[in-house]
Amino acid sequence: MAQHFIVVGAGMIGLATALGLRQQGHRVTLLERGAAPSYTETTELRVSAIAHHSRQLLHELGVWSTIPPARVGPYSAMEVWDHDSFGRVHFTAQEVNQADLGAIVENRVIETHLWQAAAAAGVTLFAETAVQRHAVEHDTVWVETDTTRIQGDYLIAADGVRSPLRHAEGLPLTFWDYQQQGCVAVIQCSEPHGGCARQVFLPTGPVAWLPLADPHLVSLVWSADNEAAKQLQNATDADFIKQLQAVSDQCLGQLQLASTRAYFPLRMQYAQRWVQQRMLLIGDAAHSIHPLAGQGANLGFGDVVALLAVTESSFEHADLRAWERQRKVAASQMIAAMEGFKRGFGSASPLLKLTRGLGLSFANGFTPIKRALIKSALG
Repeated sequence: MAQHFIVVGAGMIGLATALGLRQQGHRVTLLERGAAPSYTETTELRVSAIAHHSRQLLHELGVWSTIPPARVGPYSAMEVWDHDSFGRVHFTAQEVNQADLGAIVENRVIETHLWQAAAAAGVTLFAETAVQRHAVEHDTVWVETDTTRIQGDYLIAADGVRSPLRHAEGLPLTFWDYQQQGCVAVIQCSEPHGGCARQVFLPTGPVAWLPLADPHLVSLVWSADNEAAKQLQNATDADFIKQLQAVSDQCLGQLQLASTRAYFPLRMQYAQRWVQQRMLLIGDAAHSIHPLAGQGANLGFGDVVALLAVTESSFEHADLRAWERQRKVAASQMIAAMEGFKRGFGSASPLLKLTRGLGLSFANGFTPIKRALIKSALG
C-alpha cells in the first residue's frame, strides 16, 4: 500500500531516498532549508568517491546517465603509502577484471541531477523551507513550516550531521572528536593524474588526491591534527602548496591551487536509535565517519538501497527495525575500520612504523590480500 513519506534534507542521500520511494509509487514530499541545488562550470570543493554499488543505485534511479561525463572522474588505480616508512601498495581495477574502481563526482552535481529527476518523477519539492515544528505520533507524522503544515505516514530525517530533527527528538548519540580538521581544495598538477587515486599517511593525518575528469585536476582532502591544521589555515597559498608538494612524492609534478581552501572539523558520530516510531534517520543524520577512505556517501547510499528493499512492498514497523539493525552493523564496521586505520597510521611508534611498512609491502605482493582490498574499494 502506498504511503506518504516526508523527507527532510536535499543532500545526495535525502534526494536518492525521495526519488526511489516515488518511483515505487509512494507519495513523497521533500523539504530543503537551503536553495535548490545547482552548479556552474567551476569545480565544486566537496566530492565523493562513488563506489560501484552507489553508481548502480544512481543508474537504477535513472540519474547516472544524466550526469555530464565532463563532471565524472573514473579512477582505475589506487596508490597508498606511508610517509614515514617504506610501505606502499598499488592496485588496479584490471587485477579484478573491472573497468574502474569507482568515480570521483562533485556532490553538488549529483544533488542537482537527483533534484531534477525527483521533480520529473512527481516528488513534491520545497526549497528554502525550514521545518519549524514537527510531531511523530503513533499513526501519523506532521511538520510545520513558515507557510504550511504537511501530514504524512513517515518522516525521514536526511538533514545531515547536525540533524535538527534528531536533536529535537532527543535521540541519543555516540560521538568522538578526532581532534582534526579536514581541508578541501582543487589542485592543478603539471603531470596527468592517470585516473589514479592517491593517499599518503602522515603522522598528523592522511592526505588524499582524488582524480577529477580533467586529467590535470585533483580534489585534495587533507586531514590534519588541530595544531597542524591551524598552521595550514594560517599559511599563505604559496606556503600551503610548498607543504603539499613536500608530501606528494612528486607523483603529480608541480602543484598549484585551482580554488580556495575550505576547512571543517572531523568527528565520528553514530545515532543509537535510527527508528523512532514513524521517524527514520538516514545518511549523515544517522552516522558520520572519518573521510580518510571516502566512504561516507557510499555508506549513506547503502542505507537507501536497504530501505528501498523494505518499502518496495507492504511493510511493518518490524521491517524498519530490521533495516535499522542491518545498517547499524554496516556503519559500526566501517567506523571501526576507519578508527583502526587512523590509530595505526597516526602513531609515531618506531615498531608501528616498521609494522605498517611491512604490512603495506606484504599486501602489495600477496595477491589474495590485494584482491580483498580492491573488492573493498569497489564497495
